[in-house]
Amino acid sequence: MLRRILVVTVAAFLIWRIGAINMSSHYAEQIRDGVEGAASKALVWDSRQPEALYHQANTMLDRDPEAASALLDQANAQNPADPRPFTAAAQLALSLGKLDRADALSATAVQLAPADPRIQKHMAAYWISRGDLKQAMQYWSLALETDPAQKRELFPLLLKLVEDPRTQFAFEVLTVSPPSWWDAFFSETANRALNIDAVHLLFDLRRKSQQTPVTDSERKSYVARLQKEGLTARAYIVWVNALSRPQRERLGLLHDGGFELEPVDWGFGWRIQSNPGSLVARAPTYGTDGDKSLHLLFDNHEGSFNGLYQTLYLDAGSYQLRGRVRTDSLDSAGGIKWVMRCLLPEPKDLGESERFLGTNEWRDFGFEFRVPESCALQQVRLVIAGIGPAEQKATGDAWFDRMVVRRAQGLVRRPDAATDGNRNVTKHASDTMPAPKPESGSRHSTASVDDNP
Repeated sequence: MLRRILVVTVAAFLIWRIGAINMSSHYAEQIRDGVEGAASKALVWDSRQPEALYHQANTMLDRDPEAASALLDQANAQNPADPRPFTAAAQLALSLGKLDRADALSATAVQLAPADPRIQKHMAAYWISRGDLKQAMQYWSLALETDPAQKRELFPLLLKLVEDPRTQFAFEVLTVSPPSWWDAFFSETANRALNIDAVHLLFDLRRKSQQTPVTDSERKSYVARLQKEGLTARAYIVWVNALSRPQRERLGLLHDGGFELEPVDWGFGWRIQSNPGSLVARAPTYGTDGDKSLHLLFDNHEGSFNGLYQTLYLDAGSYQLRGRVRTDSLDSAGGIKWVMRCLLPEPKDLGESERFLGTNEWRDFGFEFRVPESCALQQVRLVIAGIGPAEQKATGDAWFDRMVVRRAQGLVRRPDAATDGNRNVTKHASDTMPAPKPESGSRHSTASVDDNP
């Protein structure tokens, strides 16, 4: 009989205990949902409920830190796999001056959740409290490594830090061997930084790395910002130093005017892209000097055309752009033409070629233009002439080859030089010359192996 009573009593206790735990867990879920008073109710049913202990401790951090510390210790004991009470206890120990305990609790939190970006951000905040920005930077980096979506929150913070001279030193720890998110951050900094000095700093730090060379992505972002700022000399040198030997052999006032190489597609090289209704590509054809020429195919193209251009870096003075062209059933109200423009400080047309139409075998073309002293950056672009969609329709093919920009010195006027509207075609004493190397005494002769002029 006594045994039966004991069994019934134990069973009743277990049933009550299970019910109490279930009720406590129910209120613990409400804590996570932000229901007010849920923590107190959970502790009524189970005084050891870890979520409720953690929540109660957080409400007492300011008014009773010792009691909060005790509650956090209980939460850690009840659920040692949850890193959050450890991070809270570490911050509390730090505020109480218990540095060794704070460091130990922080290390435990990281060991429990090494891939949790929330814990990494907590650890960054902890090391900021310790006054160690370099350590904080490492934990922000880990948060970004484990969860790239954290860039929405952390990139603006890092941008503020790199723009502040007092905190720029902390980036050295990242630039020696950049993490996976670095290129995206550098690109955003190059695009958004209010002061270009911050961009210079990051790029110069990266150049000093003996472990990981500067990437093409970093160079592209840096050169784009330099060009935007009008720092053309430095932009040109950084771009040149990224080129391969075959690409450098094609350097001239116009880069790779024979279209023999794959476009570098950034900096001062050809930008080639297809537009709706058109295709731009390098392809072999008859009658060319090399293996490839530029081929444009228009298939009922309508509207403006932005598929081909190159940014140039020319001294002030007079120049001529020359090349060869072949057209095949090219039908367009306005035709296509090359336009030379000044980009900085103000956009302004400097000259343009004749308009190309119809069907013609290979022939020479050219036009002269003058770069004013004020023009820091130029661009040559192929466009469809005309105003409005009705005049900017095009169908057919065009080929270009042997394009070159030369200084006006040495040009020989011939009696048969043709003039056609805005066109002024001048014959050159040596039409078959390849694209020139950088000229002595010109801006291009400054290109060296040093990115930092």
